[in-house]
Amino acid sequence: MMETTHRYKRGDVDIQVIYDDGTLNPIYLGIHTPAESFEVNIDRQDIGSVHRMLLAATQPDTNS
Repeated sequence: MMETTHRYKRGDVDIQVIYDDGTLNPIYLGIHTPAESFEVNIDRQDIGSVHRMLLAATQPDTNS
């Protein structure tokens, strides 16, 4: 079993991505601030779709 952790901090925002190859849903995403936290486990097969949705959400809306 191997666990890999990536962390990003900006001010009070702390984002963690942990990959554990020994679990059923091996990708953990945690976003934490002093006021609130969000944590989710993601199945590897869904990462491509999540990535596409995040990219689409950050693109300017050209349909206006």
